Amino acid sequence: MTQREHGLLNPNACAKLRKPLTIEDYVKSKYVSDPLRMLDSVMVCDGANGVLVTTKEKAREKGLDKMVFPTAYAEITNYKAFEPDAEITEGGFSVVGPKALSKAGIKPADVAMFHPYDDFLVAILLQLEQIGFCKVGEGSRFILENNFSYRGNLPLNTGGGQISAGQPGLAGGGVNLTEAVRQMFGEATDRQVKNIGNAVVTGIGTIPIGRNWSSSGVLVLEQ
Repeated sequence: MTQREHGLLNPNACAKLRKPLTIEDYVKSKYVSDPLRMLDSVMVCDGANGVLVTTKEKAREKGLDKMVFPTAYAEITNYKAFEPDAEITEGGFSVVGPKALSKAGIKPADVAMFHPYDDFLVAILLQLEQIGFCKVGEGSRFILENNFSYRGNLPLNTGGGQISAGQPGLAGGGVNLTEAVRQMFGEATDRQVKNIGNAVVTGIGTIPIGRNWSSSGVLVLEQ
């Protein structure tokens, strides 16, 4: 519901998703596989996204005065991909999450905005646990005890994310990245976050059928 509120404030969100969502609407939605519902699942849409990547010097030569800096990145590929008994909910975020934050010299409590890959809502819960925002098994409690609105203590996917803005193509992690940059530029209009000092963006890659996520990436952006 929080991400849907953000999607309603995002003029770039998919038109089919720009509709209010109540708790009752969510509870009445069909199950895909208990406890996951249709509204927990991403919807493919037409669209595109992109960012300009260059040096600070070249940006200034072109008269660009708004920029953000990638200060840390960590990625792991084929994480337990070849272990037939790998826990399906375990991903490489438990490795690269703490690594990226450590490289940037910050802790989860220092994160101003979180833009996690959200092809399915359960992915957000698992990333919160594995990156270190809370202990493993405490994700549900953490979600209930924190405010993920753009006005809250940990703004999350403030453009609606893929789940409430749409997933262009098969792996639309760029939706979350461009929203993080837009927020840090101060151009998010009605959903603008106050603290734009940093943002953490994540990506999920290969998912071997019936096994875990085998590719995970975490990026830290700072002013």
